Amino acid sequence: MPFVEVFTRERLSDEIRAKLAEELSNTMMTVEIGGPTESAKMIDWMWFHTTPADSWAVGGHFDDTYVKGRKLALARIIAPQALMSAELKSRAVKEVARVLKSALGVGREDDDAGIFTMCIEIDDGQWANGEKILSLFHLIDDLGGNVSEQRRAEISARYPQKTVS
Repeated sequence: MPFVEVFTRERLSDEIRAKLAEELSNTMMTVEIGGPTESAKMIDWMWFHTTPADSWAVGGHFDDTYVKGRKLALARIIAPQALMSAELKSRAVKEVARVLKSALGVGREDDDAGIFTMCIEIDDGQWANGEKILSLFHLIDDLGGNVSEQRRAEISARYPQKTVS
């Protein structure tokens, strides 16, 4: 957990998608629960969408007027609300952008204004695994990660009606 969707203007090779999938997965599990676990890998999903160039409008144009040779991509992180603090969300967005830029060959000196990353949170109780609506606290325990007592307390403070197991 979470899920990451990657939208690109150009089709990514199988090699690049495989590299991105592994690096994004490891990055997100490290940010969220302290590192990859086998339990977390069972529900850590990535989707890769190619949207052709004629479907991307930049600056109100479907041509390359405002693209200017830049790579265009969007990574959307979808996570349960409160799983990550504001600091962890910022870290996730920055790290996912770094991984995406590297995989697409966007260097430090290159214009990276076409690379976007965002984090979308889903309210507690508004997502399910199969037919089972999991509490955030149940999910954290099931993932088997290293979530500190401080972080558990922060989550409990956001949801005082619930307890962290």
